[in-house]
Amino acid sequence: MIEMIAFAGILAAGLAVAFVFGLIFLVLKLVLWTVFLPFRLLFKLLWIPFGLVTGAIGLAAGAALLPILLVVGAVVAIIGLFAAIVSLVIPAIPFVLLGLVVWAFMRRPQPPAVVS
Repeated sequence: MIEMIAFAGILAAGLAVAFVFGLIFLVLKLVLWTVFLPFRLLFKLLWIPFGLVTGAIGLAAGAALLPILLVVGAVVAIIGLFAAIVSLVIPAIPFVLLGLVVWAFMRRPQPPAVVS
């Protein structure tokens, strides 16, 4: 029991140290953020034309590739549908063949056609 109390004390001391370091870094962050805010705003304003040009190029590339991607997607979907149908039919092949054999043995023979 004494060990648990000692562990709780060590844990509380560790949390207190972490709180002190966190408070120090919070104050440092606030100071640096306040000092560098004008520079950050200036760089963001200077970045706007480059961001717009990059976005326009990306939009044009996307519009050019969209029909190709749609066609490829449709082909992949059709192939996937065909594969799904085949994967459902293949296990039934032995039963279909057995049914055809039973039908071949059980059907009544037709009389031969008379040629006149």
